[in-house]
Amino acid sequence: MIFIRDGTRVYKLLMLLACVGEYPMRSVYLLGNERVWKRKVRELQQWQDFCLPESGERGRFQMLTVSGKGKNVTIRLHWSALAALKRIREAAYSYYMEHFNQHHFSGAVTHVSRNHRLAETVAMCMAAGIAVLPWEKPEIHDRTIRQMRTKTPCCYLSRELKSFYEGEMKKTEFTRLTAAVVYPNGMYAVYNTRDEAMLWRGGGEEKAQILLEDIFRTDGWRNEAKSAILLGRDFRTAAVTLEGAFVRRHLKERLDQIYENLYFVPMNEIGIKMLGIMTRRDWRIRLREAIFGRLGTWENTDKKACDAHISGVYHYCHLDGDLCSLIRFRSTLRRWSEETYVLHCYREQIVYLKEYLGDYSGKGNLKLRLYAPETLHTHFCGTKE
Repeated sequence: MIFIRDGTRVYKLLMLLACVGEYPMRSVYLLGNERVWKRKVRELQQWQDFCLPESGERGRFQMLTVSGKGKNVTIRLHWSALAALKRIREAAYSYYMEHFNQHHFSGAVTHVSRNHRLAETVAMCMAAGIAVLPWEKPEIHDRTIRQMRTKTPCCYLSRELKSFYEGEMKKTEFTRLTAAVVYPNGMYAVYNTRDEAMLWRGGGEEKAQILLEDIFRTDGWRNEAKSAILLGRDFRTAAVTLEGAFVRRHLKERLDQIYENLYFVPMNEIGIKMLGIMTRRDWRIRLREAIFGRLGTWENTDKKACDAHISGVYHYCHLDGDLCSLIRFRSTLRRWSEETYVLHCYREQIVYLKEYLGDYSGKGNLKLRLYAPETLHTHFCGTKE
């Protein structure tokens, strides 16, 4: 007999599917140990005896169904599990039935792929401690959202954003926006490019920025949506994205012209730690202090697209994965090649940094300083605020 209680894998998967409808089998590693989760999915495809400890109710049903081929293998709730979902969390059941056509799904590849992008975004946010389940966070039109910003970061999916204004659906019709994350004193637009190169639609993204600013403007508070998070399968996807950064015909289709900051976050353990850091209050200031403060006296500098100037050496921090600032930094290397630079990054980021910086990465005036994600994550998130 399987017990469905808060904190168990079964409960986590039930709430996740109630939120996203379907989840890609190839991304179960985002939930934890891949082998354990795949075994659990296989187990839950069989008819099992379940028990709800809080009420003492018992029942027999099949919780999951798996269908599709190749990259599109998808995990969904079985119809027989809906009654248990309603008993466990009626708000989750209502959300599921309303947003997923009364438990009817399209088998079209485009629809499945879109749902999978959203599902991976939700899994990343859940792992990073970002509130994402619709029934466990403030509604975006609720005035309490202002108080929420000072406490816990929240993720709002594109379907929630589009339904904010009934007449504003067309504003996000031509964008690849998957979600928005709001955190203490900041906001991100979130995209998920998976393992493909990101194809920007400049006009659509500008409209999406305006919509985000309208939604999250409460009581005179205003924060422009100038920063975005780009989720990708791994750091190789960042290399592919940078390759296409300047091949677009129109200026507004270049990634460095749409957002001032575009943070590439891989969908793995490193990316989860990066999200945890990037949703803390004043994280940019704290990151610079953590990196440059221990090097001695340092001064801020916007000159040469760098973060600090210490003893005649310019320091550039790429620990946030900002692709836009990386583009500006390469231009700096070309223009002021006689200066000495230090590039601070994770070891795993080298896979695209050396390729993108090319000859400059091998010159003596550009040195690399490598960091472990665990160290910075502990520094930022070791204690709760």
